[in-house]
Amino acid sequence: MPTDNARYNDFDRMVLRHRAFIRHLCWWQASGHNEECADLVQECLLALWHYRHTLRPGATQGQERQWVKYHCRSVFSHRNAKYRPWIVSLDEMQPLPQEEPPDHRERIEELARNLTDYEHRVLNLILDGYSLGDIAALLGIKTKSVSQIRYRIIEKMKKEI
Repeated sequence: MPTDNARYNDFDRMVLRHRAFIRHLCWWQASGHNEECADLVQECLLALWHYRHTLRPGATQGQERQWVKYHCRSVFSHRNAKYRPWIVSLDEMQPLPQEEPPDHRERIEELARNLTDYEHRVLNLILDGYSLGDIAALLGIKTKSVSQIRYRIIEKMKKEI
């Protein structure tokens, strides 16, 4: 049985690993309102702390991500917020504000000028921090297909360098 200090350290590492995902879920749920997003993030973190004992020790990052998603969704539904389905079309999604330096993303777009529209869509999801599994769920394809598309993107971008 882990001690409270060990659980605290594990929780801290887990939150650091998934902070962008938590922020994105809250941003999307708050429809881009910064104050509401900040409140949702705090409520989600409190819920995750409260239920930290339910996370299986030694869970993989994918299992942690599902656990985080489940508890964040429960916070959203308990706030009587407008529920949105979690697998939505990409046209409905609102982009996150860019956190990386703008010239970095511009350079990537410069290298990606020979990509198809579909490959651009996958690239943008990758740049927004989605995992291959999440992208596969959003696009309704297999994770292996997303991995192959990512490989094609990388190969095309290598040719541009």
